[in-house]
Amino acid sequence: MARSVRLRRWQKQALDQLAAHPGPDFLAVATPGAGKTTFALTAALQHLAANPSHRLVVVAPTSHLKLQWARAAAVFGVHLEPNWSSVSGRLPADMHGIVVTYQQVAANPGALRQHADRFLVVLDELHHAGDERAWGSAVRLAFERAPRRLAISGTPFRSDTHAIPFVEYHLDEARPNYEYGYEQALADRRVVRPVWFPRINGFME
Repeated sequence: MARSVRLRRWQKQALDQLAAHPGPDFLAVATPGAGKTTFALTAALQHLAANPSHRLVVVAPTSHLKLQWARAAAVFGVHLEPNWSSVSGRLPADMHGIVVTYQQVAANPGALRQHADRFLVVLDELHHAGDERAWGSAVRLAFERAPRRLAISGTPFRSDTHAIPFVEYHLDEARPNYEYGYEQALADRRVVRPVWFPRINGFME
């Protein structure tokens, strides 16, 4: 597996807080384009190095994102199977883990639950777990035994009343363990682009 990764300042800070965090659940909120995938895969590298018998499970919102995660992980030397099926319930012996969708988890949470005590679970855009009430229940059932659950999101909230599993709430608002906003990303430069509203002069009839 890859050992050297160049990180942004916020990613280093988030990794330090993750390492010091005592509980199994950690929610990192970062503005789109800030590098949440790099942060999560670096955290996965560190976890797998310290726990060689563990497997990485990434839960993504769509099938297309499963492939993106598998490609991104390969750059880090982490091999994830994006075509895993819950029919057999077995995990691929020659891979570091799998990538599944929230819909796949909901279809057969028991297939993942039986292995969960040695999972590092990365929950990408975890608010999707509340898209259907059954999805949130299935995610909780599948991964409640996991020793570490890392949720990453740019928008950790919902407009309905469905609670997001494994997220701490305060006054009905999700409380992240680390937050990196758009204003901070702009100040750091070369992280995100500024929003620009062009003014166009002319006449109209």
